[in-house]
Amino acid sequence: MGTPVQRPTPLYDPRREQDACGVGLIVRLDGQKTHEVVRMAVEAVVRLSHRGALDADARTGDGAGILVRLPRAFLAREAVRLGLRIPSLHQLAVAMVFLPSDPAAAAEARRIFTRAMADRQLQVLGWRPVPVCPDVLGDRARRDCPTIEQALIVPATDLTGLDYERRLYLARKTAEADWRDRSIPDAYVVSCSHRTLVYKGLLVAKQLAAFYLDLADPDFASDFAIFHQRYSTNTLPSWPLAQPFRFLAHNGEINTLTGNVLWMQAREADLTDSVWGPDGDVLRPVVVPGGSDSAMLDNVLELLVLSGRNVLHAVLMLIPEAWEARRDLPPEWRAFSMTFTPVGWNPGTARPPSPLPTDVTWEPS
Repeated sequence: MGTPVQRPTPLYDPRREQDACGVGLIVRLDGQKTHEVVRMAVEAVVRLSHRGALDADARTGDGAGILVRLPRAFLAREAVRLGLRIPSLHQLAVAMVFLPSDPAAAAEARRIFTRAMADRQLQVLGWRPVPVCPDVLGDRARRDCPTIEQALIVPATDLTGLDYERRLYLARKTAEADWRDRSIPDAYVVSCSHRTLVYKGLLVAKQLAAFYLDLADPDFASDFAIFHQRYSTNTLPSWPLAQPFRFLAHNGEINTLTGNVLWMQAREADLTDSVWGPDGDVLRPVVVPGGSDSAMLDNVLELLVLSGRNVLHAVLMLIPEAWEARRDLPPEWRAFSMTFTPVGWNPGTARPPSPLPTDVTWEPS
């Protein structure tokens, strides 16, 4: 008897097992949120340990993490434990924040962040210290370990969908600029959304669930999880540069990085003519200095999606199909790629050609 043929399933093809080394996705197609999805994602990233690298102490990794749907039931339980009242659980947003280890600097960073939210009519109900176990970390990771807290946020008025995410984005960018001005470099917003939440750090993959105790809690549930094990190449490993980022998990080494950054800088003057209006000035710089190439790609992807494009459209803008010397490329694809290659985030009236869906949305359930 011959070897049985393994038939592809909807999201898996055994012929592509070499794809996307170091990154992956687990999702329930029925949209049901379960802890099993989180558990499987943690197990999956551990199985990618061979993709990562180790520091000289053999216990500090280049970074590992997961991105999940905001676990509302879990957070509602934690809010009660903290004595916080959430007016509308559906409108809860959470900012995962790395704060300075110095208590005074951390307090100043919280104050700046809370004020930036308030200026956008967003209320920080309170700060939740994230339960962690530093003992599992390597020497360098433990030495550099930030204070990790979650800001629980609600809007002053009813907000949903893209409007809510834009408001959070503007407030976060304001806080980040103030942190830079006041020389609080160790403050970093891991994620800030009413849709998703990121847990990451300067970890070896097998340390992820042991360090972040939330990930082992049965009430911590999601319908999808993106996971990533980093192997640092052109930037030194750090807590902020671990992945996933706020929108993507990506293996870097972008050959045209400098040109891409310069194109974005050249187009920043047009931000005030976009959906952002006068708030466009708040978003500069779009590409945050000091990030890895993947972090910079995430910066721009975030802007494109929050400017109103779906994720598929935005990714095609950033990574257009090769069109030069391609005689077999349909004319509409060629026009799309040529339009977006030089102009960064501002595509004018061009639309992605069929069969790319233009109505894909990502809304919280």
